[in-house]
Amino acid sequence: MIAVERVSVLVPVYRGSQQLEGLLDALGRDPYPDKEVVVCVDSPDEETRALEDRYPWACFDWCDERRGKVNAMNGAVAMSTGEYLLFIDCDVRLAGEGLIGRVAEALGSHELVDVKKRIVRDSALARLVSYEYLSGSITSLLFNRLVGKSPQFNGACFAVRRDAFNRLGGFRRVIYEDLDLAFKAYRSDVSFRFADDIVVENVVSPSLGAWLRQRKRWGVGLAQWILENAGGLAASVLRRPHVFLAALLVLSPSAPLMAMSVALPDDVFMKLLSISLLLLSSLHIYLVPSVFAVAVFMVVVKSLIAATVSYLGTGLAFALGARRLGYAFNPLEYTVYFLVYSPVWFIMILVSLVRVALGREPAELDWKV
Repeated sequence: MIAVERVSVLVPVYRGSQQLEGLLDALGRDPYPDKEVVVCVDSPDEETRALEDRYPWACFDWCDERRGKVNAMNGAVAMSTGEYLLFIDCDVRLAGEGLIGRVAEALGSHELVDVKKRIVRDSALARLVSYEYLSGSITSLLFNRLVGKSPQFNGACFAVRRDAFNRLGGFRRVIYEDLDLAFKAYRSDVSFRFADDIVVENVVSPSLGAWLRQRKRWGVGLAQWILENAGGLAASVLRRPHVFLAALLVLSPSAPLMAMSVALPDDVFMKLLSISLLLLSSLHIYLVPSVFAVAVFMVVVKSLIAATVSYLGTGLAFALGARRLGYAFNPLEYTVYFLVYSPVWFIMILVSLVRVALGREPAELDWKV
């Protein structure tokens, strides 16, 4: 049964987007009977300005300067009149018909709804990013099933009741505004649903430079969020350690690999052999290379075991998650994701965490909240 509450669809835009016109076309075709679309645009280009005449049924909130995404979205919320708020990024494509009605139906029983996102796999970089989106969907599904709510969601497309949004204080002026809102909802009484039966598609720039600039910003934002919420995060982890550990295994396959490499105990036989060779080398100097070779061999074997166990374990989780959620999974692509993409992003997070903790976060992030 379709809900009768008005749905306000809020679309933030900076300058313009190649996907915006298609998104507005899809929203215009959506048959939901009581909807409004608010497009909040900072520093619009001429092509985006021209859309106002093409879509007279949409409300365009123009700002010649860059207010920042958080300010623009909070302003759009204030302009809107719907009881249900549906936030959609301008680089999103609607994958099916009737999105608004399906979201409204989900909001009839839950206050916060995370919509499943898939990446348009049209470039090598996009195919790797798709595994990151898969990991986020697996995490949301895991928390939804085991806890009934999730401490994270992808803000590219989600919906929330207005009263719950106001109760949570709206978006704060932080880089990771969606993670901040999700964690506030997780620690409150806001009911949550991961709607894996509702799908949208995200378009990713094929530019590695754009990816690096985005990750630089996200790394700083994530580091700020971790340090600011360290107490609440630690309490949440201690309350449900098994769920958070499982989420970590999915969100960052490189993290367990590093931990296992340090914690995996050496074989007793190898230890005894190493000690024996060490004693022999004290009697004869020519046995020193043998001791060195054994030590190196132990390190290599230990690392290979850790890498193999981590790769197979997380790969199986991704493969099963992809099958359950309808994502593409390719073993070769996942191998590149596991060996290259995930470690690079994990190291960027660690570097950002250290820099922010030391008060050395970059002054310019090409972003305004």
